[in-house]
Amino acid sequence: MTSRLLLLLLCGALPLLAQDPRLTSRFAAPVALRLAATIDSAEREGLPTEPMVLRALEGQAKGATPDQIIAALARLGGALRTARTTLGPEAPAPELTTAAAALQAGVPQLRLSELRQLRGGMPVTAPLGAYLDLIARGASADGAWNRISDLARRRASDAEFVRLTPTDVDREAKPVRPPRPPANQGPP
Repeated sequence: MTSRLLLLLLCGALPLLAQDPRLTSRFAAPVALRLAATIDSAEREGLPTEPMVLRALEGQAKGATPDQIIAALARLGGALRTARTTLGPEAPAPELTTAAAALQAGVPQLRLSELRQLRGGMPVTAPLGAYLDLIARGASADGAWNRISDLARRRASDAEFVRLTPTDVDREAKPVRPPRPPANQGPP
């Protein structure tokens, strides 16, 4: 009886396993089944699943345990849900994925809402991507956010966000000092 039940469960799970051959080729069947169930659940919620597949593959490549990978997928799923709640149900997958990455990097949900409002319906993918890139390249979080929000307020193009460098943030953060008057050398 137990073997029939197991066979029935496995047969019912085969469609899940067939969803992404990258998982079945790299994970043992029981692990692939758990991963597929987690990813399938996200798909039923309308969340983008490619980032989850990639996260699972990344975890496997880095030698993470199956439990660590499942936990990482759960955290990513939570971040994707929060991103969708914040950005709206119509937000496209690239926007949700970038917003989820920002949330996981420590960007407060309130800043996502603020950026959505500042952009006035324009996608937030480029500004968030630029912000994450600036932080990764050593810019201060507050300085980078101030620069990003200033550009968003001005409805800057995506290209303007992509061109930002940490030097741009530093230049904005440091007040420009007026030149010093020449030292008094006496009357001419």
